[in-house]
Amino acid sequence: MNAGALQVKLMTFNIRNPSGLGDAGWDKRRRLAVRAIRSFGPDLAGLQEGYESQIQDLLAGLGPSYQSIGVSRYGNTEDEYNNILYRADKYQVLEWGQFWLSDTPDTAGSKSRSEAKYPRICTWAQFALLNDTSAPAFYYFNTHLGLAEEAKVQGVHVILERIGQIVSSPQIPVFLGGDFNLEETHPLFRRIEGTGLQDTWTGAGRPFDGDGTVHHFEGSPDKEHIDWIFQRNALGIRSIEINRYHQQGKYPSDHYPVQLVIDIPAPCKLAAAL
Repeated sequence: MNAGALQVKLMTFNIRNPSGLGDAGWDKRRRLAVRAIRSFGPDLAGLQEGYESQIQDLLAGLGPSYQSIGVSRYGNTEDEYNNILYRADKYQVLEWGQFWLSDTPDTAGSKSRSEAKYPRICTWAQFALLNDTSAPAFYYFNTHLGLAEEAKVQGVHVILERIGQIVSSPQIPVFLGGDFNLEETHPLFRRIEGTGLQDTWTGAGRPFDGDGTVHHFEGSPDKEHIDWIFQRNALGIRSIEINRYHQQGKYPSDHYPVQLVIDIPAPCKLAAAL
């Protein structure tokens, strides 16, 4: 570990909404989802597509050390979330919020002008160590971009603009994770990296061969890699993996979680630099 560093374990995981038949149904997947998360033991997990009942199932399975922040994409508890699970026995939330990937980002339930079927959101939080309030440890932004091309463009624009407005210092570590519905060859991927947010998969030198993160319950590693974690101001990547946990061909989701172990400046070091 780097001297004066804090090691953080982060995960992004599209758990898929509860719809589905047979092995795709949530009743068949919920224990697998708990085990997949527990197998890594993240300090923080940005989830996509979860409903309130699914989130409560995960919290019950993971135990009292985890809590969740976020509301649904309609600003209530009745639809999909982009919630953030975090270790409440290790971190505290200094502030958090949510915005919509639309022309009116502060309006709950607002939709992109280019994709009117569903609202898309980004949930964010500023975290500090539970026993050290001298400085925030990091920010995490969790999102799920749309499918329409122009909606993706608008979504990335809103997210990058809001990161610039919300993050209180250019030196604080920032993470942006989620289901981006785009691969590393997409121009928007390069646009994100052009703001100083480095993709951690690329940053760790991992190959783009057999690196698929979506598998449609088939288990294939050769489909699209569309789930990412970007970072700014970290000290070094210790490891990054695609978690392919399953039991006898049964999977917790149609996406694999991506899990990252990374060093960031310890809050005391960061406080001295601010």
